[in-house]
Amino acid sequence: IHFDIIQAEAGANLKKLLEIEKRLFLSTDDLKIQHGKSVQGSLDASKNLQKEFTTIEKKKEELADYLCEDRSKLSLEDVFNTMKTFRGLFLKALQENQERKEKAAKSEKRKKQLKEEDAKRLKGEYGK
Repeated sequence: IHFDIIQAEAGANLKKLLEIEKRLFLSTDDLKIQHGKSVQGSLDASKNLQKEFTTIEKKKEELADYLCEDRSKLSLEDVFNTMKTFRGLFLKALQENQERKEKAAKSEKRKKQLKEEDAKRLKGEYGK
């Protein structure tokens, strides 16, 4: 889901809610009582969402400046996909490093064990 699409849908929903609020204002008192609180609550939530979108846009511009990217061309989806790819590769590298350490430890343990067996064998031959 793209951020721009969500933002456009939220804007369209806000317009619809404002239109519903106008119709509700002109309607009967029963409808105002019945639906007034829910419409007002939805309007408040929608306006808060618009404020969050503004904050996200500001943060996006700050991120673009930090990354030395063009503000108008920076795509949050691309940034998040890049971060996701990096994270996946990083975790894979950590896992491979851990496996390599475990193999090295097993190899070292096996070498020690072979040296000990050789030492015992040599002692056994010379001990007779």
